[in-house]
Amino acid sequence: MTYSHIAGVERGYGYFAPNVPASYKVVFELHYPDGRVEYQLPRVHSAAAGMRLAGVIDEIARTRYDPLREYLVKMLAGSVWRDHPDVTAIRAVFGSISLPSISEFEQGKRESYEFSYAYDFSRTDKATKPENP
Repeated sequence: MTYSHIAGVERGYGYFAPNVPASYKVVFELHYPDGRVEYQLPRVHSAAAGMRLAGVIDEIARTRYDPLREYLVKMLAGSVWRDHPDVTAIRAVFGSISLPSISEFEQGKRESYEFSYAYDFSRTDKATKPENP
């Protein structure tokens, strides 16, 4: 038996804490043929999947290679498209969340959202270049 087996590192993160990601958010703007627009956050079906999704979103935020970041966001948008097959276009807006300090929270301040990137995807077109602030 090796020391890594004793420590439990080969077993996912049952023993050690998972990566605690920074606060990032992606919002999908769904465009329908009739002109209607809806907004949706990525959905998960369990707390464990939520942790994995948070890790993926954290990786997207740290990615400096634009084509890779676009591809990762497009993969997330693909799952939204499967749930909404009648949508003609999706805009994925990616940004960071700034949380207030405890004293600011007690004074009524809430989280704020800072825009980082937006990608537009459509059924017939390839993705557009990201918008940067």
